[in-house]
Amino acid sequence: MQCAMPLPDSPAVTRPLEAGPESDMAAPNPNPSTEGSPKTRRLVQTVRSGTRPLNRTAEFLNRPAGAIFGDRYRYLELLENSPAQKRYRVEWINSADDVALHVCPNPECGAIFPPRSEVPEMYCTDCGTELELGVKNLILIETNLPQPDSLVRVVSKGLSHGSVRAPLAVFVEQVGGALRHCLLVPQVDRAELERADLPAQQRVLAWGRDLSHGLDYLHDNGVHFNGTIDPAWIGMTGSRMVWSDFSGCVHHPEGYVTDRYPDTLALARLIYSWLTGRENYEPGEETPSALQRLFDQVFSTAAIQNGVQLAHEIDIIMQEAAAPLPVDLHSGRLSHVGMVRSLNEDSLLVLELDRSQQSVSRAVGIYVVADGMGGHAGGEVASGRIVDLFANKAFSGLLPGLLQQPALDLPAWLTNTVKAANREVFDLRKSAGTDMGSTLVAAVLIGNRAFITHVGDSRAYFINSNEIRQLTVDHSLVERMVANHQISREEARRHPQRNVIYRTIGDKPELEVEILQHTLVVEEYLLLCSDGLSGMLDDQTIHKITLSAKSPQDACNELVNAANLAGGGDNISVILIKVAAV
Repeated sequence: MQCAMPLPDSPAVTRPLEAGPESDMAAPNPNPSTEGSPKTRRLVQTVRSGTRPLNRTAEFLNRPAGAIFGDRYRYLELLENSPAQKRYRVEWINSADDVALHVCPNPECGAIFPPRSEVPEMYCTDCGTELELGVKNLILIETNLPQPDSLVRVVSKGLSHGSVRAPLAVFVEQVGGALRHCLLVPQVDRAELERADLPAQQRVLAWGRDLSHGLDYLHDNGVHFNGTIDPAWIGMTGSRMVWSDFSGCVHHPEGYVTDRYPDTLALARLIYSWLTGRENYEPGEETPSALQRLFDQVFSTAAIQNGVQLAHEIDIIMQEAAAPLPVDLHSGRLSHVGMVRSLNEDSLLVLELDRSQQSVSRAVGIYVVADGMGGHAGGEVASGRIVDLFANKAFSGLLPGLLQQPALDLPAWLTNTVKAANREVFDLRKSAGTDMGSTLVAAVLIGNRAFITHVGDSRAYFINSNEIRQLTVDHSLVERMVANHQISREEARRHPQRNVIYRTIGDKPELEVEILQHTLVVEEYLLLCSDGLSGMLDDQTIHKITLSAKSPQDACNELVNAANLAGGGDNISVILIKVAAV
């Protein structure tokens, strides 16, 4: 590779790209402006580049080895050399806070966080793991034509999710009198997708579940594909499938996609083709009944309208294929009034049953945390009614049914029970003329399989030796603001409207109920809590206390004590379930 010495009158200059369709890319700007929103200023480089310019020539030459792109990324290796495009492996070399890249070190997540607010994220918003500074395996794509506006707009949104690997930066440099258009992206592997043989069913379903969650996240941020998904837009990092190519994406003008079915249908078709090798859905005996039910719901009845529903149905199929392990359930629980309130409006329920037959143990647990609202003769009445109704329905139908029918439809039971609790509190609220209500988080465990539901900002967490991960998504104003990148997770903890929730038990006669499933292994935990705990302690403190305690009950005691020491601004309730070997 040949390169000329720098020309004194031809400095390399980096220009920002605007996120609108009217960008003028005709001429370089030797004095790049730093005007614009703070978010755009951080995401798009506006500083001079230290790259050595090449000869003035029409030929699109390679950069010299060791060149610096955008004053931030150092050339390591040339990966592609074509007349219109160069691909380089680069490393990030600048630690300035306003352009810092962070990554989730959890190998099952790996979300990448570009700077997107004044207060940087400290913990992964997808799995809760503490973020690390710097990102490895970065690719810089350099072309002699402007990057599509769709990619520029993706960069400006600062997308970060375990199933999304969006471009991280876009900028323009002048080298040797010519413009170089640069796009920084994470490295994504496509080798698995190009294999001719189809992988195992469970692996494909896991891919589909990951992509479904990622698609819903993209829709939340106004990114969609107009009902057409090219497999080339999908890649892999490790064993996880991710959305990685956004050249064909469309941006919804309102910043939030409401009609999600076209993309969901397109993704379901792709999953179906991976599983069967067929392009069009053909119900038949060769399709397992659970999969046939799934695709009937997508293709025939359109009952599955979005990524969350598709991921949920895939989870059910995967859970049905995996028999519950014979385990013990060890639990602790504690509810405390806190240090400020005079009345404890929270209520708890713990019901556990262990049946052993022919040396096979079958553990069942029902766990409920209800955080009442409405003051004296209001909140504590609402939360108490909820746990009473759960207990009555468990004794009258759930527990006898599970002993007789191991395949009892637990999602349906949970859904019906939450709706019945909502109707009872709503009727009680109307007759009493009060504003009583409650949040809720509840779980039913059959062995190591958990079925979880929640309403409001009471939460469920998954905990093991490596991580703590919030399983539920708060029905709150600040959670929507975090999802839309208006504030960071750290800002949400201190936001003046952090207690504003838009879904509660008893507020309306009808309630939308969400059910999720999670499988635990031995020595893993499920934590249910009111916001009196999660609002006082950050996730990493909860994680540390849980793992250091001698037992689930000791952990509950120490968690409540720590929340009180942190201020105890609300009632504090917590249930901790540990999966133990028989």
